[in-house]
Amino acid sequence: MKKMYWISLAYFAFGLTAGLVNHEIAYWTHFAGESMMSVVHPHAILLGGLVFLLIPLFMKTFELEKQKSFRRFLWTYNIGLVMTLGFMTARGMSQLLVKPFPSFLDHMVGGFAGIGHIILTVGLGFLFHALMKSVDKRSE
Repeated sequence: MKKMYWISLAYFAFGLTAGLVNHEIAYWTHFAGESMMSVVHPHAILLGGLVFLLIPLFMKTFELEKQKSFRRFLWTYNIGLVMTLGFMTARGMSQLLVKPFPSFLDHMVGGFAGIGHIILTVGLGFLFHALMKSVDKRSE
């Protein structure tokens, strides 16, 4: 359970740092538009920090960690979230610093961020599977 809190703290710290970096770079470069960095901040805090802050509640109530699909969730979800946040950050920084990617690289970064979102969805599927199995065992 303690591991979930550490993971949550790491995502919260990253999210807050991303928000600070977005604000400061936009201020110093006089960036007036919307950048992908402004979306990294809530993605990290909600999909990372909040999810892993709530997981221990389910672990305590349903003994979630005993399910195989829970371990799959941990790996899959974290890989997907790190991938998503990494590519979104790369695009956001290039936008803030007004150093646009070449067209092929821009499409590649967007595609990989999309693949990260898909991996996140698969991870959530594993979480719901673990929750359903845990609830079934508890109700027996």
